[in-house]
Amino acid sequence: MFLASVFMVLYLFSMIISAGAVSDEPCEYRTVKVQKGDTLWEIASAYCKGDIRENIFKIQQLNQIPQGIIHEGQVLRLP
Repeated sequence: MFLASVFMVLYLFSMIISAGAVSDEPCEYRTVKVQKGDTLWEIASAYCKGDIRENIFKIQQLNQIPQGIIHEGQVLRLP
């Protein structure tokens, strides 16, 4: 009975923590149109603050570009 109570408390605690991690506010992203010759490195260094490599990773995730290949005219969402 004691173990069941401990597991129940841990389960409820994890539910509370995960509910707090989700924000109801919509995220706003800046967008940029890729110009001829642009690279993710140049875009991340020009428009994002912080570590360039982290920002490149975030840009790839937001825009679903796993190989990091971008094309002229493509519109990217930036963190």
